[in-house]
Amino acid sequence: VSGKKIKYHFANCGTFDERYTDKINDMLNIENILNTNIDINNIYAQEIPLFSNYLKLAGRVDCVAEWGGKLSIIDFKTSRKVKKKEWISGYFQQGAAYAVMFEERTGIAIDKIVIAMTVDGESDASVFVEKRDNWVSTLQETIELYKDRYGIPRS
Repeated sequence: VSGKKIKYHFANCGTFDERYTDKINDMLNIENILNTNIDINNIYAQEIPLFSNYLKLAGRVDCVAEWGGKLSIIDFKTSRKVKKKEWISGYFQQGAAYAVMFEERTGIAIDKIVIAMTVDGESDASVFVEKRDNWVSTLQETIELYKDRYGIPRS
């Protein structure tokens, strides 16, 4: 539910179901992201399932759109506390996975990963931007560590 209000806004789905407003306002303040200097245009996809034969992963990407004029994987996050960029490597790995999956499915390469995060009690959203290729090898290492930990044969 945490990102639903943002996703409704970008999908032009009309009025968000007000039964969830109080719960969502506790977790997410959409105005923080919408009022931060964002430049989202030309939304290609939102909440679409993706998979990769190469990575042997699947997931559902929040948003594929142009951010600052460049096609990007955009992931909306919420947090109870402010996070430093060096603390969110897992988010960048997730974004890199979505970028690889999207390219594998469509043939369209995406190099930019954007993490837009609202923080409880903060008036401004935090926005972190990275390049996909800075995170693909770390993602692959994480996948291999996971396989080793759980006894899954390596590919």
